[in-house]
Amino acid sequence: MRLRGALAAVLMVVAGAAAPAAASTSWGAPVGSPVRYTPPVGGIMSANVTYVGTIPDTPGVGGRMVKVGDQMRFYVTGVKGLTIYDVTDPALPIPLGALPLPHFQNEDVDVSDDGNRVIISTDTVHAGQNGSTVAAGGGSIRVIDTSNPMQPRVTAYIASSNHTTTCADPKCEWLYGSSGNIYDARTPGAITAVSPGVPGGGGHAFNRDATGLLISDSTVRRVLDPREDPAHPTVITDGRTASKFNPDGLLQHNNVRPNAEQWVPRELPESGIPDPEFPLRPGELIVGNSESNLRTQCGGNAGGLSSWSMVDFDTGAKLEQLEVFRPVNGNWADGDPAANALGCSGHWFTVRDNMIAASWYEHGIKLIEIDPETAKFTQQGYFQPVVTEAGASHWVTDSEGNEYVYSVDYARGIDIIRFDRAAAPPSEQELSESWTWNLENLQARGPGAYAQAERFACRVAMGGGLSVA
Repeated sequence: MRLRGALAAVLMVVAGAAAPAAASTSWGAPVGSPVRYTPPVGGIMSANVTYVGTIPDTPGVGGRMVKVGDQMRFYVTGVKGLTIYDVTDPALPIPLGALPLPHFQNEDVDVSDDGNRVIISTDTVHAGQNGSTVAAGGGSIRVIDTSNPMQPRVTAYIASSNHTTTCADPKCEWLYGSSGNIYDARTPGAITAVSPGVPGGGGHAFNRDATGLLISDSTVRRVLDPREDPAHPTVITDGRTASKFNPDGLLQHNNVRPNAEQWVPRELPESGIPDPEFPLRPGELIVGNSESNLRTQCGGNAGGLSSWSMVDFDTGAKLEQLEVFRPVNGNWADGDPAANALGCSGHWFTVRDNMIAASWYEHGIKLIEIDPETAKFTQQGYFQPVVTEAGASHWVTDSEGNEYVYSVDYARGIDIIRFDRAAAPPSEQELSESWTWNLENLQARGPGAYAQAERFACRVAMGGGLSVA
């Protein structure tokens, strides 16, 4: 998500300057103590969803779940900095450590497989290596040592603007920036950019699957293999440029390849005729997204989830877009959702056992099932707070297999919900109302609804005397 430079400058002031890690989180909770939740502020949810609580770590931006030994950790980046939580019991998260950082925008955080290294980049407002220079525009990458999660510390600073930065290997020793730059970060004190960079350039982000392949958030999605030589990755294939499902040219955002580790190449039958595409086999499905920022109204080309086929990608076959799930279209007159500040758009999502937890800004969290064989979407649940700018949703389970979603929200902090996939899903009418409820609620309260709802972007803008119109 990209906000205007002036608005981002206000966020920078709110975030404050860099400071040493303290014994409390950025919002005042003692490190090492269980979080006590704020009460609900109103909203609706499907019957198969239970509201657990909200951590007021706001403004929240992005996060990453990583299991370290027997401990599940949630690494969260927000406008105020990095916070690390122990979420082994998802219903009772415990803050382990915090590192204030002077940065925005920092929507994606990447973490090494062992949890010892965190990568956060910023491309809108940032401070210099020592926090002495604050400026709009430009950006940087910070490499953070989290081997002791209670005392995270910056070990390297790269003065290069990247909207996101992705680890191309399990240890985060090779970094791929959204600018298309490749960084050799094996030695934190001597990080260098490697020429010629990523083949085909950058995009919004790169997404590493369970096998180590990278899928780019570029206008034409590319599948890259950095495993043997991360300094010189190879392009295996890409997507087709033309599609009846996505003619609008929206920014591509977030690619997840479920069951990637189960993939095996297809063999040509004795008949010599290739297998039909369907049913898709494990590892042949990609779930993607597109983003339509700052669109106050939903439309036929609003940002939405998409499914893609990777059949025979190893032979160079093109990625094929199959289905698209978009937010409900509408305007203020017909009652469909149009109450958007950050945009009528999806954002970061994760997939667990064919169930997608997706953030949809003012529309909250949507739980959508993806058929792994046909690639079709079916909405199965929702969580719609009255105040929300949901930006990133992450699955986590407890020791008994109960499923939770942590939603990092620009307006609220971190919402925690529990999802019961065995319960009956909502009716079609309930699903429809879940998209329009927030708008109807706002209309009932009159013209001042945005301010009354305290949506994050507008609240900050009003405080700074700015406009996001």
